[in-house]
Amino acid sequence: MSNQMNLFDVSSTIENENLNNSYNGKPRLKYATRNQLEIRMNSLDNLLPKEHLARDVWRYVEGLNLDFVLKQILSVEGSPGRAAIDPKILLSLWLYGTIKSIGSARLLAEFCTMHDAYKWICGGVSVNYHSLSDFRVSQGELFDQLLTDSVAVLAKLNVISLEAVSQDGMRVRANAGGSSFKRKETLQFNLELATLLVTDLKEEAKKNPGACKKRIEAAQIRVAEEKESNIKRALAELEEVRKSKTRAGKKEQRQVKEEDLKKARTSMTDPDARIMKMPDGGYRPAYNVQFASTNQGKAIIGVEVSKSGSDQKQTLGMIRQIEKRYKQIPKKWLQDGGYNNQAEYDKTVKAYKDCKIYMPVKENSKKENDSNAAKELRERMETDEAKGIYQERSATAEYANAQARNHGLTQLVVRGLSKVRNVALLYALAHNLEIWMRS
Repeated sequence: MSNQMNLFDVSSTIENENLNNSYNGKPRLKYATRNQLEIRMNSLDNLLPKEHLARDVWRYVEGLNLDFVLKQILSVEGSPGRAAIDPKILLSLWLYGTIKSIGSARLLAEFCTMHDAYKWICGGVSVNYHSLSDFRVSQGELFDQLLTDSVAVLAKLNVISLEAVSQDGMRVRANAGGSSFKRKETLQFNLELATLLVTDLKEEAKKNPGACKKRIEAAQIRVAEEKESNIKRALAELEEVRKSKTRAGKKEQRQVKEEDLKKARTSMTDPDARIMKMPDGGYRPAYNVQFASTNQGKAIIGVEVSKSGSDQKQTLGMIRQIEKRYKQIPKKWLQDGGYNNQAEYDKTVKAYKDCKIYMPVKENSKKENDSNAAKELRERMETDEAKGIYQERSATAEYANAQARNHGLTQLVVRGLSKVRNVALLYALAHNLEIWMRS
């Protein structure tokens, strides 16, 4: 029984008591000293490893032709004016920020002072959010051309092929609240108030010529004028909404009541936004962002933004965009059943006979009402070959949409159709840039 284990280790307990008895002094610690001056011999180029993503983005942008932007700069050598920021810096910041899911100009400008990768791209140049925001808003034509160029590069590398293309749309939450949608009477009332406010502010600015007050009053006038302009646009958009409701009623052979037309609403903050059904089943202000992607390589080759919550009339315009961009028409065009509209399909087949469309056919439709093109589509989609080709759609179109959402395209921070399209083009450029880096 002498080898039997005790419940408590008596020897270790005695040693701990002796150690506690011998502990009388204050412990020696290393404390943080943050006000000590240091001289560090370093450069921005040493902040990042050689294989860092920011270096790849910059290398890609350096190879682009940005003469279109350079011609817009008014401050030139030999004339007065402050030097402009190199457009390569601004474009690189937006591409890198988009890949890192940053869509806000303010947040991107903040990162330029806090994180090494953004500091490296800036290269010592001070960048504020105004410059970043203005660049994104004003360079839609540049982004459009760069999308075409990026696809041309990928095609030259045999990474992609334009033979088969898939199209799909995604509803992106607009930068407008549901409470900003008003009826005609409310919009007219708010327009009168906004017009009176602009008039009062301008008269007040004339009475107080102080320099400091002038800047504040100028900002107030600018905000008031913008609000007035938005309400005028909202009233114009409201008439368009009413007309579309009337056209839909005639198409469905039903009479649209005047009460229903009076209930139509548009947003005071973003007149181009529309209430759409979102993926979760709810209804919120949104835009319909359309992407066309290649089945081989999964690059985005076409971008469009629509105010319509339906995909039914988005096919013909996208194919025309592809033809205009690349002087080439895909032989296979894949899309889901949401695009199935007989009138749109007949127009597309008539304009592009060599482009075969693959999409589900409405089972409950009356076959005797089908046009010749619709009958041909029905027969084609019943074959095993067509079913096998159509299976490629989800792996292509859904991939492009998922990548855009992973990069932050879930909530827009800009307002207006043209600005939203610029944002969508940036996401397409970032998407193709990642494909280029992997290749």
